[in-house]
Amino acid sequence: MNFPWFPLIVNFLLLALFVFVCNTLNTGRRTSTLNGALIFIGFCCLAMLLDFTLTFVFASATTTDRERYIDLSSLSACGERALAYAIPCAVAAVMALRFRVRSRNPVEPSVIIHTSEYTQSELRY
Repeated sequence: MNFPWFPLIVNFLLLALFVFVCNTLNTGRRTSTLNGALIFIGFCCLAMLLDFTLTFVFASATTTDRERYIDLSSLSACGERALAYAIPCAVAAVMALRFRVRSRNPVEPSVIIHTSEYTQSELRY
């Protein structure tokens, strides 16, 4: 079993893309509603389900067609791809938990500058 470096790097790049886009959207809205790591886990689970389904479809092919797809339909190849999905999913799960804890904690109050004693106006920074 070879270690799947290329799919692992691609999955980590996709995780970084999901987190970056969701953080950018959250910053634009000034709310923490989108969790990029959790969305990545959802898409990764869907990809694993489709990958395993296609693996078993290729494994059940006739003997003449199976020779073309033997590299894709073997259990070792399926295990390699599962490993390439599982490692970024574990990292994304830790990131999703940290995001949830961070979004539940109240934000520190902003600095209030009193601009006028007479009008009781404030400037929030």
